[in-house]
Amino acid sequence: MTVMQSIVTRPKPGRRHDAVALAVEASKLLERHGADDCRLLGAQVAGEMSGTHVFMTEFENGEAWGEFNDSLYADAELQALLDRVERDDSPVDMVAMSIATEIPLGRNASTRRGPAVEAYISRVLPGRFEGAVGLANMVFDFVEGQGGTNCRLSQMTSAGSMTDCLVASWELENMRAIGRLGDAYASEPEGQRIMEMLTGTDGPITPVASGIYTDIPL
Repeated sequence: MTVMQSIVTRPKPGRRHDAVALAVEASKLLERHGADDCRLLGAQVAGEMSGTHVFMTEFENGEAWGEFNDSLYADAELQALLDRVERDDSPVDMVAMSIATEIPLGRNASTRRGPAVEAYISRVLPGRFEGAVGLANMVFDFVEGQGGTNCRLSQMTSAGSMTDCLVASWELENMRAIGRLGDAYASEPEGQRIMEMLTGTDGPITPVASGIYTDIPL
């Protein structure tokens, strides 16, 4: 079961390029420890989280994640990098760190990544987990019909106040496609039905947060 580790940082004023360079350096160091899937996303429209960076690393399972983290403590170069992140002259401020485990849905759809990513965080109502998974599948069917790819559902752990929240995400070719998807929610019957389930009193989840992100090449 895929495990994803996310580190959220906020670039300091005028230091965005330095923040990206730091992420590039970190990804090269982490690759030495088996992190072969590092990704950096920039929050474009995400409420109070707008402007932050999300550095993500994926692992085959929880044991692989644990082994990876054990190996980091012995890497003096990486420890020096962490010290630089915490210094006053660091280009970023640390915001949060969390782990999420992907929930297998058995979907036979494209896992191709796109440069524009939408993510929705929700909290499952007591006893409604199965309904929440069913709603995610309904949303993913709709999103894929609008050109979305790499639809994924994961559950957050070790995430502070967001522990046990679900994260539904999908990817599109550009921001225009993101906007077109938003139009479809408002104009198509299935989209309106989904919005009613997301916001109505009978739905299985309570929305927590959402955001639109773009890929930052490493």
